[in-house]
Amino acid sequence: MTGPSTPRGWPPWERAARDTLRGAGMRHSLLPMVEDPNSERQVIGDRYVLERRLAGGGMGTIWVALDPKLQRRVALKLMAAHCAPAPLARRQFEWEAQAIARLQNPHVIQVHDCDLSGETPYIVMEWLVGEDLEALLNRRGRLSLAMVERLVTQTARALTAAHAAGVIHRDLKPANLFLARTEHGEQVKVLDFGLALLMSGGAARPHPEEEMAGTPRYMSPEQLRGLAPRLDHRCDLWALAVVAYRALTGQHPFPLESLRQMRLGNVPPPPATPSSLSPELGPEVDAFFARALDVDPARRFQSAHEQASALTSAVDAGRPSRPAKILVVDDEPDIVVLMEQSFRKQIRRSVYQFLFAADGEEALEEMRQHPDIEVVLCDINMPRMDGLTFLSRVGEISSLTRVVIVSAYGDMNNIRTAMNRGAFDFITKPIDFPDLEATLVKTLKHVRELRRTVRYTEENGLLRMFVPGAVLERLPPLLQGSDAMAGEWVDGTVVFIDVDAFTPVLHQEAPPESLRRLNANFEAIVPELLARGGIVDKFMGDAVMAVFRGPGHVDLALEACHAIHRQLGALASRGGEGAPYAHGVCVGLDSGDLVAGSVGAKASGRLDFTVLGDVVNTAARLAARAGRGQVLLSGRAQARAASRFRLQPVETGLFELASDEGHGSPDPGDATGFLAPDAAPEDRGTTQGG
Repeated sequence: MTGPSTPRGWPPWERAARDTLRGAGMRHSLLPMVEDPNSERQVIGDRYVLERRLAGGGMGTIWVALDPKLQRRVALKLMAAHCAPAPLARRQFEWEAQAIARLQNPHVIQVHDCDLSGETPYIVMEWLVGEDLEALLNRRGRLSLAMVERLVTQTARALTAAHAAGVIHRDLKPANLFLARTEHGEQVKVLDFGLALLMSGGAARPHPEEEMAGTPRYMSPEQLRGLAPRLDHRCDLWALAVVAYRALTGQHPFPLESLRQMRLGNVPPPPATPSSLSPELGPEVDAFFARALDVDPARRFQSAHEQASALTSAVDAGRPSRPAKILVVDDEPDIVVLMEQSFRKQIRRSVYQFLFAADGEEALEEMRQHPDIEVVLCDINMPRMDGLTFLSRVGEISSLTRVVIVSAYGDMNNIRTAMNRGAFDFITKPIDFPDLEATLVKTLKHVRELRRTVRYTEENGLLRMFVPGAVLERLPPLLQGSDAMAGEWVDGTVVFIDVDAFTPVLHQEAPPESLRRLNANFEAIVPELLARGGIVDKFMGDAVMAVFRGPGHVDLALEACHAIHRQLGALASRGGEGAPYAHGVCVGLDSGDLVAGSVGAKASGRLDFTVLGDVVNTAARLAARAGRGQVLLSGRAQARAASRFRLQPVETGLFELASDEGHGSPDPGDATGFLAPDAAPEDRGTTQGG
């Protein structure tokens, strides 16, 4: 985490703390309860060495700290001295840590550690290098459509994960979207969950900050009206649309008077169409914002994925025959004329579009502004940043762009250095333009196949689980060889959940009614899987297959099964005999080695990333054998499960996740029906390594 956020003003508990300090004759300070670390390094939590202060706000300060144990730098958020005595302040600090801890997503800043009960509460987060979107917009004014599309797509992935885990951010804005530079390219990270709402059972848990919260320019109409108890995830989608509008046009969509009208419950005039402010934006983009910024939440996009996909479709519709975008990096004064004359026919036919930069630093800025650049033609000897240094920095911006070195310095040492730093090819000057054209065709073919494969595999969310840190971080090196996505062994737990006795319903009810009945069950099942880190691999008829990976994956899968039974039981008891949830489910679970890889017809553009092996087959067979309300698991899964689960033997190598109701659904009000009677209370809320 880095950089300050835009101030939100003083919440009530902070105003009270400030007034108390003033009343006692004390000077109000935003500094934490430590000495200046520049005079003597201070250690927090007996571990973290404060190095330098990054930013300060009403609630505390953010420091760069060193974790000597793991030899890495972290961002440490330290509560301010005047806030620490206030119980409400500690509750909000804890709230932020809980909100982030619910999420494991490459586009959300991660929490490494926290201490919320000590004299000086703190949260330890990952240390990011880069800048926030607010700083970028202040510097540039507005961004290209391609860059905004990428920004929205990555932010939508974070929101999809957050909303699935029951977290509503409520303060999405440019200052809370960080453009982190990583070895795999520039990546959006969502920051500052201090105002997040945590959903439980479909309703928001009361937030420590009870007043209307957020940043007015980015607040949805329902937020402005103070409808916090009834807010849902669509307020985040509104904020994302406002961010995108400002990034594209350089203006906010609604003036302050319109915000006042929305605060009063009135419908303001619609915002100016983006194309009227930026003529290069077409009617498809206008239509996107007309829906995304509708005052009525029911008429907006209903999910982050839908919203991002709609923007991508609008962008694609506006460029039906998009030329290949090629960046030429060379300080020769006649390079622009030379390239445009040599490729004038291709430019006229919209085959190529050339951009130009005079050195490596300019080239990196062009790549940030135009993330759809496919090929870079780069000289070696240039001022400020030479071509070989630029090569080593390209991955910070894009891992899918390929660089061809074009230089008069064609000795073997330069060629070897360039290839070792990731150059796709090397051409010597003076340029042989037919050879350059052939190289461009070859390189573009490679890049487009690479990007197509990324798109196909991204269609299946399972891939993101097996590729930590986002698909783009690991796919490019995998796809460079001929054995692309050949597969690998992974460790995981597979769960099959079958809606019991559903097939007869197909012959008893009309198709729309029977499908509504089935989907009602899946609507209850899937959130419980996602909330515990499970990934839905596929739906097969009236069954769903999910995969769990990472620390404690067996326990997380068992917890999900427990939660699903409780949820369906509660819904069935409220709905009665005719409720869709009265079917119950039959569950099979197995754990062990899996083969993960792409399956499908690559030539036809259909690839799914999935898992295969005995574990999958065993889980499916156990689900077929299980009775209604029964969870059957293999002996190898039982051996890896925590002792807090009540696992009863059925036969040799087969166990049942027991409940007080035998094979029926557990009591909806009983949160411990599947737990061992002697499990310590603290054990019941934690998972062990699987």
